Amino acid sequence: MQFFNTYITSGHGSGEKETMYDVVMHHMCDHVLTGGFIGKINETVLNEKLFGIFDMRITKWVFMLWVSFILMVLVFVPLGRKLKKAKMGSKSRWVNMWEALIGFVHDEIVEPYYDHKHIKTAMPYFSTVFFYILFCNFAGLIPGSSTATGNLGVTLGLALFTLSLMIIVGMIRQGPLWIFKGIVPHGIPFVMYFLLWPIEIMGLIIKPFALTVRLFANMTAGHIVIIIFLYLVMMFQNPWVGIGSVVGSLMIYLLELLVAFIQAYIFATLSSMFVGQSMHAH
Repeated sequence: MQFFNTYITSGHGSGEKETMYDVVMHHMCDHVLTGGFIGKINETVLNEKLFGIFDMRITKWVFMLWVSFILMVLVFVPLGRKLKKAKMGSKSRWVNMWEALIGFVHDEIVEPYYDHKHIKTAMPYFSTVFFYILFCNFAGLIPGSSTATGNLGVTLGLALFTLSLMIIVGMIRQGPLWIFKGIVPHGIPFVMYFLLWPIEIMGLIIKPFALTVRLFANMTAGHIVIIIFLYLVMMFQNPWVGIGSVVGSLMIYLLELLVAFIQAYIFATLSSMFVGQSMHAH
């Protein structure tokens, strides 16, 4: 029982009884880290706002973004060196697993939407997007941690990169006036242009918005359900409810492992498709 109390406690240290809403909101909302080495940095070096506006203190989601970045460096830098040395392929299962995942990104995410000559150019960005979201998703499933992709600011930032790439690639491939004439179907009557252009612009903006909300909602929903299941143990103080809650939370947790991979795949695939579409006029 003490384990569940420790896991779902908000950590405010007030000793007051908390409702389920308090527990869920604490785990789902961002907060500045206060303990340890990072807490000291927040209280000293980063205590003052940048330009008097921007709060630069390290929060739990910023910390998890750094953790995911460091994990990627620790995995892919040695992996790249090993693949470079193994001209005839590596016999390591660890290397082969990551090589298979990279091949998956190539075959399923990038290749269907780009010409052969553009695949090598597109691979670095979309493989980075896929693996970074994947690492963020899986890191958030570690008990006691938080999911960075459960933050609208994080998912919006990733989606804005996709939107920027759509506009940049469209202008490079179809000229600087692409945003005015390339997104509207060719051959339509001149009067129809003033009706269709605003619609196409709205569609252009809705695409990254959909990416933002989809990733955020899917990564948040599962965590809320797990927390609610665990909170039922403390609420009812009944062994049978406890067994059912643990089994239910475990099943949701296993489902979240699958969702973490699927959402990384969906985000990277849709981003690849949207950018690929901007290379060609309607």
